[in-house]
Amino acid sequence: MPVDAERWLAERGVPREPVAAPGRADRDGTDAPAPRAAEVVDLARQSAGDAPPRTDGADAGPDPASVAERADDVDAAVAFIRRSTANAPQSEGRLHDKLADRGHDDATIDDALRRARSDGLVDDEALLHALIAERRARGHADRRLRRDLRDRGFTGPQVDEALTRHAHADPEAAAFAVARDHAARHRGVEAEAAVRRTVGALVRRGHGEALARKAARDAVYADREDRAAAER
Repeated sequence: MPVDAERWLAERGVPREPVAAPGRADRDGTDAPAPRAAEVVDLARQSAGDAPPRTDGADAGPDPASVAERADDVDAAVAFIRRSTANAPQSEGRLHDKLADRGHDDATIDDALRRARSDGLVDDEALLHALIAERRARGHADRRLRRDLRDRGFTGPQVDEALTRHAHADPEAAAFAVARDHAARHRGVEAEAAVRRTVGALVRRGHGEALARKAARDAVYADREDRAAAER
């Protein structure tokens, strides 16, 4: 800080006159006390175009460097989504977790997923429909579907809504179709052993145990009766 603030101001072309803010005069009309040295230096800096940064918490607007850095982060997150979905579609929930693991914050992830959605890189509704159709074709029941879909990053409400929208027409018929295929594969073993193995296959696909036992027994014994009749 200069020893003689008035002389320091004069050398820089600042008029040498008392510095007093409006409303600083005493009630009797006398001048307010002379400004402190720090106030004089601050005025000089402003006059020279070198004002110090605000420290009163006022919003000075977004920092251009921060805005550019955030845009780069979103671009990097979108590029990762593009690579991750190149070979197989993924849910937004799984991609969110992967991006979080890579250090991206929630705001960046939300912006990246919004862009990915707009670019057609993600589509949860279409993916849910495809997965449900595929697994039902393999004989999976809703219990197994719920677990598999949540493992793929879908939320409980998403799964519930999708399964309601794509409700299975006939769960018993689906269980019997799986049981019939397994019964044909186990023709070389004793009937009750074939039933047990078929029950296990149905339960692993999410069918209830009671339905699995009924479908397995019906399928195994029907297959053997049909085979015996054909051999007569």
